[in-house]
Amino acid sequence: MAKKIYITSLKGGTGVTTFTVGLGFALAESGERTLIVDGDRLCAGALLAGGLQNMQVFTLADYQRGACRAKQCIIPHPKSQNLGFMPSLGLYDLSAADGAITDVDGLFDYILLDKILKSVANEALIVTEPYLPSLKCADVCRSNLADGGIREIGLVVNNVNGGQIVSGEIMGAAEISALLRLPLKAVIPEDLSLSGGKCKKTTAKAFRLAAAAISGKKQDVCNVLNGYTGVGGAIKRKMRERI
Repeated sequence: MAKKIYITSLKGGTGVTTFTVGLGFALAESGERTLIVDGDRLCAGALLAGGLQNMQVFTLADYQRGACRAKQCIIPHPKSQNLGFMPSLGLYDLSAADGAITDVDGLFDYILLDKILKSVANEALIVTEPYLPSLKCADVCRSNLADGGIREIGLVVNNVNGGQIVSGEIMGAAEISALLRLPLKAVIPEDLSLSGGKCKKTTAKAFRLAAAAISGKKQDVCNVLNGYTGVGGAIKRKMRERI
């Protein structure tokens, strides 16, 4: 039976889909059979982030109408043999998709639910940025998930700039974890190339650490302060301020 993880945020723009896709690739790279269920029923955001736009033949909407089997909705990723995507384009009855997840459960080790099908999840991850509006929404999200019966809830702090931590502009991930009373599962550094479908080496390492922590292999997170301390770090922070 696959471990099903609901990945969410109450605030838009925190990077839930980008994190879900990055985590999916990292889990697949480590040998875990992974399925990403795309929760974007209008634009298929996870397919776009994963480089699979317009590659769907069937979606969960077709499964709901009885036009296909659940397995036929899965798009195998051409660059990762352990990774598949399941789009929800056109789906209007979420309860109808529960059966699809049950049908493919045995094919995967992990099923990542991108803001969809919370009802089938074993656990949840809340994605937040290190800024006050996101932190407030993350706190409310934690309460909502707990009230809904999900007991195992982890925290992902996304888009973190080490220079801002050193300068005192934002809290560190450990402080945010303590503030929200949630176990810290991943820290993803600020990476402007992600929106263009690319990834820095440090970001790729952060996703690998996230995959290891979530799969229970190693409890560690990315150290975003590397490169932002000392004389070189001070110069780097000053340059960032001028950009």
